[in-house]
Amino acid sequence: MHEHNKGILLLILTTFIFAIQDSVTKLLAGQLPVFQFLGIRYLVFFLFALWWTTRKRPLKQVLVVKHHSLQLLRGVLLGLESLLFAWTLKHLGIAQMYSIFVSFPLIVTALSPLILKEPVGFWRWIIITIGFIGAIIIIAPGSINFTIYSLFALGCAALYALYNILTRFVSKTDHTDSSLLYTGLMAAAINAPFLPFVWKPLTGYTAFLILLLCALGLLSHYLMIVALKLTPAVILQPFNYFTLPWALLLGVLLFGETIPLQQLSGAALVVASGLVVAYYQTQNKYTKLS
Repeated sequence: MHEHNKGILLLILTTFIFAIQDSVTKLLAGQLPVFQFLGIRYLVFFLFALWWTTRKRPLKQVLVVKHHSLQLLRGVLLGLESLLFAWTLKHLGIAQMYSIFVSFPLIVTALSPLILKEPVGFWRWIIITIGFIGAIIIIAPGSINFTIYSLFALGCAALYALYNILTRFVSKTDHTDSSLLYTGLMAAAINAPFLPFVWKPLTGYTAFLILLLCALGLLSHYLMIVALKLTPAVILQPFNYFTLPWALLLGVLLFGETIPLQQLSGAALVVASGLVVAYYQTQNKYTKLS
């Protein structure tokens, strides 16, 4: 099997793990304060990142980056996004949450001209607009099905898009290991300090869920690292959308969620738009739609 295909299969497996991980997050959000289980999760992740990045290089060398402030901001954005995501999952079904959240690649593309100075042609703007129409269909503002938490889900997508844009920016000059360590450090700094103030005693059930969440988080990050070593990110990007069908499936099986036709049609528009943009980037990352 070609290495690129191995990377694609690993990423598809990773998207399945992401969906399970967020299902566990939803279960925990109903049992414990969000700061408690996220604080533990990111402390474990930071320790993993510290071990992983210093296996072959000294810590001082790993910490050397060109964009210190942007590296710190990346970690803050991920920590805040995780908090908002977990809190919103308390109020939204995982299927609806992901139907909106998968719009983040479109937000990345829309913001790229402003932050990365990457041009976006006329037809690409049309595709992005169609994708956002899909998101509006899911959110359904003004309808009886509208909930403010859908806007928070869109906020999660925006935060994660900014995190991705900054990651792309710093990757041009800073080592991947450095980015990983700063991410773990700042995400832990956002969540872990509140642990003593929100701590609730763990039951066997909640302790198991936290252990599972930490294990899934480490496994997913490791698989993502391996996938990116085997396959260029521009090829992998379209396969990130596999998270949505996994989330829809788990929402039905684990939480008994029902998926209205309106949400499905909106999600289809979002995913189709993202795939079209990703297709052009995969064909030739220097090709510009005009």
